[in-house]
Amino acid sequence: MPPIVFRYRLRMALHKRARARAHLLGGAVFFAMQSCEYTYVGKQDRKTRPIQVKDITFMTGNTVIPHSDPHLHLAESVSINFGDQKSDIRNEEVTQFNNDDPEFNPVAHWAATVRRIRSYPNFHPSWEVFTFFDGHNFSRITASEMLSDIRAAVRATGPKVLGFTSNDVGTHSVRSSFAMMAYLAKEPVYTIMLIGRWSSTAFLSYIEPQIKEFTGGVSKRMLTHETFFHVSGATNPSDDTPTDREVFGRQGSLRQRLRKRS
Repeated sequence: MPPIVFRYRLRMALHKRARARAHLLGGAVFFAMQSCEYTYVGKQDRKTRPIQVKDITFMTGNTVIPHSDPHLHLAESVSINFGDQKSDIRNEEVTQFNNDDPEFNPVAHWAATVRRIRSYPNFHPSWEVFTFFDGHNFSRITASEMLSDIRAAVRATGPKVLGFTSNDVGTHSVRSSFAMMAYLAKEPVYTIMLIGRWSSTAFLSYIEPQIKEFTGGVSKRMLTHETFFHVSGATNPSDDTPTDREVFGRQGSLRQRLRKRS
């Protein structure tokens, strides 16, 4: 899903609980979060634990900004410690910087979430980020709620803009959205892997080659080098007789594999 879907969700979140969900969703995409990390998915046994308020750190330069700071949303960066994960990696910390976007901004989203939860009675830093208080009762923001929000935003944006429908998305789409946005922004593969906490190139399954912008600029960059020279062809310039290798390419090359068989 492109940024327009997340912006729509933020703009349409008119009541407090919807606004809380929109900030969670907006903050989650910048960290390629799994649904169980920022929403309540039930009591099933999971190795990955939800993010807690104490896991979120704001900084400007090398100075930590306390959660009570009224200018928390203006911090230079936000870092999240992911604690125990199903990959058995512990306390992996990922940082995203303030992008100065007034609406879709990782620092602003997590600052809003921290402030919201800190305003609740008897607040404790160990509370999960999906904790919600309506003024009377505590509850949890669930993955099913988030799924409904995502699909509603996709429906409202429409297939003419997106090229897909609400039936094609789920809570997993947050991670795939991060991967696609970062790839189209030409971020290096290792940056995508580090932020998304992928230990392999498994994230490539999230990259959709059907996206029109996927090949943007490729045809132009293909013409960067008007010619290229194969150094093996210069080893014996006095011999004008082509060898089998010179005709059909180096051993194992695509050209060599496509040679006609006698």
